[in-house]
Amino acid sequence: MTLRLPGWARWLALPALAGALAGASIDIERLPLASSERIDAVLLLDGQAYFGHLEDFGLSDTVTLRDVYYFQDARATTTNLAVALVQRGTELHAPADGMQIRRDKILAIEHVAPASAVATAIAAQREIELLVR
Repeated sequence: MTLRLPGWARWLALPALAGALAGASIDIERLPLASSERIDAVLLLDGQAYFGHLEDFGLSDTVTLRDVYYFQDARATTTNLAVALVQRGTELHAPADGMQIRRDKILAIEHVAPASAVATAIAAQREIELLVR
């Protein structure tokens, strides 16, 4: 016995099934919420650490990190914080929108706590950038 759907039901069932499969692969915690900004730390095998907004679609060999920050010597800054971060984009080659990172170079990806020293340093750096503009 075969279940046979009317023609109109197939037009409803197939998109619903596709939507359910796509919805199952979405990380609800990564959806933009009005309450707070999500910052991720991407730790590389070579010891480098980058912080920003992670875009990971899972279908490629790379992840994309936007609004990227990385460590700088805190003694060279005027923020009086334990850590100092620099926003990526001011380097000589002036990198454009986002940073592509190969998955095989990533050691770990972690969420940054909103009250952490890194989140505080990013907020301080953004304030400085607003004052300079």
